[in-house]
Amino acid sequence: MKITILAILLILSIYQFENVQSFSFKVSAKVEECIYEEIGMDVSFTAMFQVTQGGFNDIDVTILSPDKRVIYQGQRETEGTKTLRSSQAGLYSFCFSNKMSSLTDKMVSFLVSVGESSPLREVAKKGDISPIERSIMILSDGVNAVKNEQTYFKLREIEHRNTAESTNSRVLWWSIFEAFVLVTMSIWQIYYLRRFFEVKRAV
Repeated sequence: MKITILAILLILSIYQFENVQSFSFKVSAKVEECIYEEIGMDVSFTAMFQVTQGGFNDIDVTILSPDKRVIYQGQRETEGTKTLRSSQAGLYSFCFSNKMSSLTDKMVSFLVSVGESSPLREVAKKGDISPIERSIMILSDGVNAVKNEQTYFKLREIEHRNTAESTNSRVLWWSIFEAFVLVTMSIWQIYYLRRFFEVKRAV
């Protein structure tokens, strides 16, 4: 019976007490876009981002605390994973600036995973826990880490797919341009040779 309760707590700790949001958005040239997330006091959170399309796939990143204090700042980054712990409760800002670009828009994939207190954590705070309970806590942390890694690899796959599609498009247009040049040169050569022989016959 005790093992069954622990299993239920494990499932809850994995699927209910980890707030994960993932989405993609466009950051226009000379614009800064911010994502806001409500985070409690003394909570671990992980932010993952990746520029999947646009220019050199780089962007400026800033993470702000509720009192507008800069907790992290990076320039011209293509991707990153930042794991931090909140020092106060409130609305945290994750800002992506494309002000360095005058023409090119950027596509950014972003994920924020906010950990919360699970029943197992509350049990651990009250006193000693058994080896099985400790193993379940470690397993819960491991599963959440695997989920974050899967999301990270998904972002990488999106970037690689966009790169492949962009390369295929460029190759297609270059092939069309080459074919146009070859056809044009062939027509010009035929016209030139015909004019040459017509002049010879006239002489």
